[in-house]
Amino acid sequence: MEQRNRKKKKGHGCLGFAIGLIITAVAVFCILIFATDVFSGPKNQFLSLFYQRHYTAEVAASSEEFKVDENLIYAVIKTESKFDEDAVSGAGAIGLMQLMPDTFTWLQERLDDEVKYTAEDLKNPAINIRYGTYYLAYLTELYGDTATAVAAYNAGTSNVDRWLEDPSCSENGKTLSAIPYAETDKYVEKVMKAQEMYRKIYG
Repeated sequence: MEQRNRKKKKGHGCLGFAIGLIITAVAVFCILIFATDVFSGPKNQFLSLFYQRHYTAEVAASSEEFKVDENLIYAVIKTESKFDEDAVSGAGAIGLMQLMPDTFTWLQERLDDEVKYTAEDLKNPAINIRYGTYYLAYLTELYGDTATAVAAYNAGTSNVDRWLEDPSCSENGKTLSAIPYAETDKYVEKVMKAQEMYRKIYG
């Protein structure tokens, strides 16, 4: 009986050792993939599952027209709607880049000198991406800083202008060192992180 117990203990020991080796191998593999440039191809393929790109033709066209980084456009779309062209927020923002109807009207007047589309047209990917990208271009030119422009995209220019005048939010009156709205603060963090991830994965 004692001998059989010893054999069982020995068997469990071998199994535990094997499991330990497997866990170690997986950990090393993960470190190689995510903490180094080794296997950068497989790493990017894996990450691309979480940072997908859709409507590539529309994004490329708007990026070229308004000189806005494609990665930023994708980052905003991912954060705003997760690429759902029919998305409508509780506040009434519509489509891929979640534009408010009144903002959409203003953008048309500014860009085209006329209002050609209705709020329903914001569910058209090409229209939504074009005017959403134009809005990003306008805000980036207005503030001269991507993160500040992204904050204005979420919270509006009036709020950002007020924050820039507040020493507790801005040290230089041009960029934001702190954002008092938790929602906007988190939004900017998400968009900027997504832009960087898109840049790393796709170049």
